[in-house]
Amino acid sequence: MRKSIPALALILLAFGVQAAPTTHAPRNVVLVTIDGVRVQEMFGGADPAVLKYLARGAPVENTELYRRYAAPTPEAQRKKIMPFLWGTLLQHGWIAGDPARGSHVEITNRFHTSYPGYAEILTGHAQDQIIIDNKKQRQPQTTVLEFVRREAKLPKESVAAFTSWDLFEQIAEHEPGTVTINAGFARYASSDPALRALDVAQDEAVSWEDARHDYFTGQFALDYLKRQHPRLLYVSFNDTDDLAHDGRYELVLNALTHADHFLEQLWNWLQSQPQYRDNTTLIITADHGRGKLPTHWGQHDEDIEAAKNIWLAIIGPDTVHRGEVEGGATLYQNQIAATIAHEFGLDYSKQNPDAGKPIPLRGE
Repeated sequence: MRKSIPALALILLAFGVQAAPTTHAPRNVVLVTIDGVRVQEMFGGADPAVLKYLARGAPVENTELYRRYAAPTPEAQRKKIMPFLWGTLLQHGWIAGDPARGSHVEITNRFHTSYPGYAEILTGHAQDQIIIDNKKQRQPQTTVLEFVRREAKLPKESVAAFTSWDLFEQIAEHEPGTVTINAGFARYASSDPALRALDVAQDEAVSWEDARHDYFTGQFALDYLKRQHPRLLYVSFNDTDDLAHDGRYELVLNALTHADHFLEQLWNWLQSQPQYRDNTTLIITADHGRGKLPTHWGQHDEDIEAAKNIWLAIIGPDTVHRGEVEGGATLYQNQIAATIAHEFGLDYSKQNPDAGKPIPLRGE
């Protein structure tokens, strides 16, 4: 039976509610973003409208995509793509953003593209006058990664970002060298022969001009986690977005499954370690959505209204709720930075008074 969160219980999640000062021990936090994943695939699996469009007039039931991903219900379809998230992770937290359940998570920047979305996640507010679409430039404001490191007095290796897109060299920090960053095709040093081989292979694998494949990013991030035990780790995947732009719907679904497998590896290791078990908050979200219509499923920009719709999952040992959010106030992308800071017992409004308020996770 699907678990859901009643609308009345979501009063605590209203975006205008200020979380009280934290009373729990400071947490570890892992933030994972999966670029441009629509709410349709996240909550319903393979989109029947897209499958029909891709069939080009042929009976959709005869297509390989349909045979592979179709199921009697949206709940069954999404588990075919992300079985670990829907089968295990959400027993330990909640996910919001399914409009069919009256749940909404939205971005506030006007561009509906990646750099503005990631900047909103990491700084707590849109910067539409400065961050113009995906123009390459240094992050103009201190990020929550830098804020947590400074305020919690953490060493550099304790705050790290592993990302597939090379632009995170500029996105993840305002002051260069503040946090540990491995972005794009950056070298990754390891004593493990398998990791050294992956480091070489990332240059040789066929990929996009400005982004390596997520498998490399995920394996480097897991190795770093095991060796350095960071308190705040950010992992950003990109394959889903580039594949969608290329119109490769079947590979978008495959990339989501690969992301789900990473989450399984991540969660199982975290739960095996005393530092992280029952003391880690896992936040999973997207930088933007995409169009609704089948012909627009791979597109996103400021002219596509549906691209403002995203989803947000928060997994933690003592979150008040479990499963799917039903109803309640709209949550916003600009709340994520303050929520991360709050898990460390920090008030992010000290850094950015204009940032969205933290999302109360345990009834503070």
